[in-house]
Amino acid sequence: MHFGVILPNYGAGSGRLAVLDTALAAESAGYQSVWTTDHLALPRGDAERFSPILEALMTLGFLAGSTARVKLGVSALVLPQRNPLEVAREVATLDVLSGGRVILAAGIGWSQGEYANLGYSFTDRARRMEEALQVLRTCWRGNRIVSYQGRYYRFEQVDFAPPPIQAGGPPLWVAGNSPSALNRALRLADGWHPVGLPPDVLADQLAKVRPLLANRPFSVAVRLSVAWEREAAEGGALCGSPEQILEILRLYQSSGATAFLLHFLADTQSERERALRAFAREIIPHFPRDVEMG
Repeated sequence: MHFGVILPNYGAGSGRLAVLDTALAAESAGYQSVWTTDHLALPRGDAERFSPILEALMTLGFLAGSTARVKLGVSALVLPQRNPLEVAREVATLDVLSGGRVILAAGIGWSQGEYANLGYSFTDRARRMEEALQVLRTCWRGNRIVSYQGRYYRFEQVDFAPPPIQAGGPPLWVAGNSPSALNRALRLADGWHPVGLPPDVLADQLAKVRPLLANRPFSVAVRLSVAWEREAAEGGALCGSPEQILEILRLYQSSGATAFLLHFLADTQSERERALRAFAREIIPHFPRDVEMG
């Protein structure tokens, strides 16, 4: 099992020291990865819980030089509202500068206003997502010169060097809770990244595609909020005693989860660090560690 920590790069309490201190605390406590959250241009009506926000990839670039071991990921990059060739270059650069520590989860997003602000179509975002994933793969194969001809994206004879350190590029996950997102992940990526999906729903969706999972490495990384030792929490967060949280995580594991990306709900930075350290002491030792993420 893989355990990662969602960084406070957005919302109240976010900022330079918050992301740095959380990343260093997570690394020292034994977590395997740290994750930023992505938005670029949310309209006012959609932005309340995300503002202020530090850009996801630049924040990881800042952290690459301050950390040594943890994987660096985005949960999740809204890929169809970006040029995928630019994303391929940015992520490859981050992989080189971090020594091969990048994981990328990508989703289609939900804010129509954000798409409009960035000048991209909202209605065809699922189709462009599929081509964009193919663009990333094309650029990360290790060939010096790359070309791609699709319906939405086209380029010829691009000099793409240096390639990512990780052979074939960083692990690539598709984010989203729908069966369509899972299907897209199975066809085009290395893993599926649902957010807050209940264990029974997770098990049901994975059961329907079980034959497609046989004999292949495939991550199922669930993002969950954790209200450590709180009796109640809004939004379906894991809460209660360590024993209660452990019981729920075991349900997720039996349902098919292979990774947990944990957003520790906290009013202060010290509370966040205490919670993630307590979780590392009391919960993580009950789960065998994975050898490598895919």
